[in-house]
Amino acid sequence: MSQHPSRPPCWAVVFSAPAGPADMAGRMLRLAQLQAGYLGADPVQDSNGTAVARCYWDDVDAIAAWRVHAEHLLARESGRQSRVQFSLQVDRVDRGRSPDA
Repeated sequence: MSQHPSRPPCWAVVFSAPAGPADMAGRMLRLAQLQAGYLGADPVQDSNGTAVARCYWDDVDAIAAWRVHAEHLLARESGRQSRVQFSLQVDRVDRGRSPDA
């Protein structure tokens, strides 16, 4: 499900955590796709089992709206209660290039 934004500038949210229930991660990505300002995602899992999802958004307002989405809030709280160690990074994407460009 690799989808890249067609034209920067945009914002990328990079989330990484130990691989958990695949249904939760998949559900969150499907819900994110329905949100205004969502541009695409690159979900992967590394050889150590760490899940990494890079999601692209139009602007910080779209990211803020996703952050307070009811089901996303429940997923975040569930992760906290399970003491899941995660990292989150938000980056502005000013330029991009595909390998065939």
